[in-house]
Amino acid sequence: MTGVHLALRHLIRLHPRSLATIAGIMISVASLVALVGLANGIAWTLEHSLEARQADVVVTEAKAFDLMSSILPADLAADMAGRADVDATTPELWRLTSLPDGRSVAAVGWPPSAMSWKGLELVRGALPDRQDLRSAVLGADFANRAELDLGDTITLFQTEFAVIGIVRSPAMLSRNLIYLPLSAMQELTFRDGLATSILLHLAPGGDIPRETVVARLQAEYPDYTVEASEDLARQTSYGRIAEILSLSISTVAILSAALMIFNTMSMAVSERRHEIALLAAIGWARWRIVALIVVEGAGLALLAGSLGMGLGILVARAVSHSALAAGLVEPRFGAGLLVLALLISAGIGVLGAFLPAFRATTRSPSAVLRSR
Repeated sequence: MTGVHLALRHLIRLHPRSLATIAGIMISVASLVALVGLANGIAWTLEHSLEARQADVVVTEAKAFDLMSSILPADLAADMAGRADVDATTPELWRLTSLPDGRSVAAVGWPPSAMSWKGLELVRGALPDRQDLRSAVLGADFANRAELDLGDTITLFQTEFAVIGIVRSPAMLSRNLIYLPLSAMQELTFRDGLATSILLHLAPGGDIPRETVVARLQAEYPDYTVEASEDLARQTSYGRIAEILSLSISTVAILSAALMIFNTMSMAVSERRHEIALLAAIGWARWRIVALIVVEGAGLALLAGSLGMGLGILVARAVSHSALAAGLVEPRFGAGLLVLALLISAGIGVLGAFLPAFRATTRSPSAVLRSR
């Protein structure tokens, strides 16, 4: 019987202790996949939304914690619109608020003539004009979830707005936003004349690279932060905080899983010390016995890791559809994350099994067999 066959035989005859170890590793890997997937999703969701709004460059308050906490003059958009390398600008005001039933929702205010409206597909109804100060346009996903349609009213900032339009977008976040006239948002949030950001739409087919435009604007407006839209999304503070928390929690969980498999393999080796001594007595090399036990540990951990990946994906998707996060984040699971999860699982198994295996082969086979 080969070492692989022996390892498979022991894996098939799982001890209840091994099942508990599988559960522990599975939860650890699931936490890694779910948390990192959600953290990746925060940046991707914002980046995709900016692309859908046709934003090439975003201007925010210098050193603002995040996009929603940024404050700058809305008329800065008109000043930047006069540049030859800028096709159009959109001042926008973001706020995160709550509906009367307690659900969180993000609202964004744009001028009725803003170019960003062109990034939305009008499903039914109309877009606001300068007279519709108490009108709202809803993203299609939010409208379906809230069971709202044309002619209904929605209460935001303690004020009723009439729903006049439903829009669709390729970006998940854009489909879950509420769009209001900028002037109404400024009035109700006490931000008269202010915006959270300025979206710049560069001239299509322009000869000047976007990096050059960003550098020139930053030099001309040193009191503000000028970034390409994808750079802003990747460096958002919420995304960085989520990334740090996900890595911290996942590291603790993985270390716990490593200790669990070390304990499991130590006990398994202790129970099989006579079998190991017999293999050594009939001529098995020390490295071969160690490899047998390490393969068992790695196989156990890979099985748990594979189950944990599936569980992590399900948990992340459930969180993204919960009442608190629905429409705000879409988890992203790249191939790199899934490969990393499997490599970590295998690493846990190898490291957790190697030391018990090495110690088991240091004892004299005859001494172990005589003690039976």
